Amino acid sequence: MSDPHNSDRDAIDSVEPSLASSALDRTFGAHFGTSTQILPDDLATREAMRQAAHFAPPSPQTVSNRLSRVPEISDPVSAPGQVPASSEVSAPGQVIAPDQSPLHNQAPARELAKTATSTYAAACELVAIARRDLAEYNQAVNSLTQVLPTATATLQQGGRDGWTQALHRPVSADAVEADSLDEKPKKRRMPRWAIVLIVILLVGGAGVGGFFALGGPAYIASMLAEVDESAVRAVLEQDDAFMRGFASTDYVGESAYQLSDVRITQAVTEDDGSVLVDAEAVLTNEFFKSECLVHLIFVHASQADRYPSMQDAETATSPDGEWLGTLSQSSATTRAIAGVTNDPDFPEGFSPTFDEASQTCSYTGVSALDMWFGSRKTSTPYTYAFDGQIWTRSAGEATEEFSYNADALAGYYSAQDGDAGRMTSFRIVDFDASTGAFSIEYKATSSGFNPQTISGVIACQMTSEAAGEGSGSFRQADGFVYAFSGDGQSSGGDGAAHIEGVLGLDGSILFDFSGDYTKPAFLFGNPSNESMEISGSVVKQQG
Repeated sequence: MSDPHNSDRDAIDSVEPSLASSALDRTFGAHFGTSTQILPDDLATREAMRQAAHFAPPSPQTVSNRLSRVPEISDPVSAPGQVPASSEVSAPGQVIAPDQSPLHNQAPARELAKTATSTYAAACELVAIARRDLAEYNQAVNSLTQVLPTATATLQQGGRDGWTQALHRPVSADAVEADSLDEKPKKRRMPRWAIVLIVILLVGGAGVGGFFALGGPAYIASMLAEVDESAVRAVLEQDDAFMRGFASTDYVGESAYQLSDVRITQAVTEDDGSVLVDAEAVLTNEFFKSECLVHLIFVHASQADRYPSMQDAETATSPDGEWLGTLSQSSATTRAIAGVTNDPDFPEGFSPTFDEASQTCSYTGVSALDMWFGSRKTSTPYTYAFDGQIWTRSAGEATEEFSYNADALAGYYSAQDGDAGRMTSFRIVDFDASTGAFSIEYKATSSGFNPQTISGVIACQMTSEAAGEGSGSFRQADGFVYAFSGDGQSSGGDGAAHIEGVLGLDGSILFDFSGDYTKPAFLFGNPSNESMEISGSVVKQQG
C-alpha cells in the first residue's frame, strides 16, 4: 500500500519485531493460541492481520512514552484538504483547540502506530511464516518418532494437533470480507498421513534396496537351508585323518575304510548363520569296525565370504545348495572284526587264533637253535589283545625242548687226537633222538709189546646240563654241555668196557675209554686179565 509514513524511522522500527508480535497477540490471539504464533493459510486473513498490526490503537503508556521522546515539529504547510497540524479531529466536524490534550478527549483521533510501515509489516510476516514452518517441522518429526495419532485424537483449541490440522475458530467479519475479495485459489496442501506414508515407503524402500544390495535373499536362503546326510558324508569322506580310522595298524595289514550309516542326530543354526551338526557314522575295513560320533560346522556357500576361517573347508552339495563344512570333533567305539596278521618277530608261519568275543588272539612262538648234533627249541605263548585303539602283545612262560639229530650222530668216527688211534673202530648206532640213547660199537688195541685187540658194544645215554665254570670249549651255542656215558662188553679179560665222553663244538667227540683184555704170559707163566685205557677225540667221517 502507499504509506506516507515510510521514512527514515523504518530502519529503527524494523529492529523491534516484538511490538508487532504484541499487536498480533492482542488482535488474533484467539486464532494463534498462547504458545505458538503461526499465520493462517488464508491470504485475506493475513491481510487483515497486517492491517491490525499497522493501525493498532496505542495504549496510554505507549503514547506517553512516544510523546516524551519525539521532538516538537514545526507546523508544515498543509496540503489541500488536510487539517492543520495545530488542531486534531476528535469527531466528524469537531476540532480540538491546540492547547487541549487529546488524552482528555473522550473520542481521541486515530493515530498511526509507530511500526505502521511496509518494511515492518513484511518483516513480521516473514517471522511468523518462519515460526510456523519450524513448528510444523517439529510436529512432523514427533509424529514419525512417537505414537501415531488415532482417528479420535482430541483437537486442542488455539493450536494444532500432531497432524497440524487447523482448528475451527470464530469467523470475523473482516476475515469474511477478505475472503470474498481474495480471487486467488487456495493451494491444496498434501495430507500429513500421505507424507508419513511416503516417508515410510522411502525408508522401507531404502531398507529393501540395501537388503538386496547386501545379499539379503541369499542370506535368507542360507538361514532356511538344511544340512542333510549327503553333505555330512561328503565332508567326512574328504577328511583324510578321519578316513584313516581310529585303530592302529600294528600287527595288522593296511586296509582302506568305508563310510556307512551316516545319520544326523541334531542340527542347530546359530545366530551368525552357521549350522552345528551332530551325527553318527560307521567306519569299517578288513580288520576294524568303528561306530563314530562326529561334530561338524557348516556354512552356506553363498555366505562363505562372511567366514574367513571356512575358506579351506570341504565342499559338500545337498538339495538346499552347496555347503562348506569341516569336522570339528570326532570319537569312536572300535572293535576288531579280524585277528592280527603279522608280527615282525615271526616272519614266517605266523598264524594266530582269533577270539572275537574276548578281542584277543593266541599264538605260540617257537625259536630254534641248531647245532651239529641237534637243535634246541624254545616255545613262548603270546597273547594279543585289542583295547579299542591298538593291538598289544604279552608273553607267557617259555618252555624249552632239545631234539637230537640221529643222522648227524650215527656213523663211523675216525681218530682225531690223543690215543684215539688205538681205537681202531668207533661207530655210533641205534641213536634214539627222543631219548638220547645209542650204542657204540668199538675195536680197541692195547699198548706195549704184543698188543691185544678187543671189541664190544657199549650202551650209552646222552645228558645235558647248563655250562658252568671250567666248561671251556665244551659249551655249546645254547649254553649247555652235552655229555654221554655207558657200559658194555669186552671180548677180552673180564669182559667189561666203559666209556665217557662229551660232544665237541666242531663235530668231534672227546672220550675216555677203558676195556678188559687178556694179557698173555711172557715166555712162561699164565696170561692175566688186564684193562686198557684210551683217551682222545674222534670225528665223524664224511660220506
